[in-house]
Amino acid sequence: MTLISDPVSTGRGTRVPPLPAAGAGLLAAPVCALLGTAVGALTAWPVLRSPGRAVPALLLAAVPALVASGSPARAAVGDLVSGSRSGAVPLPLLPLAGAAVIAVAATAVACALSSRRSSA
Repeated sequence: MTLISDPVSTGRGTRVPPLPAAGAGLLAAPVCALLGTAVGALTAWPVLRSPGRAVPALLLAAVPALVASGSPARAAVGDLVSGSRSGAVPLPLLPLAGAAVIAVAATAVACALSSRRSSA
């Protein structure tokens, strides 16, 4: 998008530096990916062994993980949108750190739960 877009804000009033804007976008993508990893870790086998429970749980957990008011993904994307409107380039470092903490915690919980269950 950086190569084919005009480097201006939404109202075309402010120039936006393309490289920092690309960097902000590249930092926002792992925020969403890390939250997806967290949801997947908690809703996949061996935590939820039945696909009849795992798939609906995944679907029900994925949407709030991305759009809830305290979600790091929503904060990162919201920062990009507001930056596009104002011409500023906010780096989503706090949402990235929050998503990393959530992903590590969810993975640790999934590992702890799976180690307590039998493999059969």
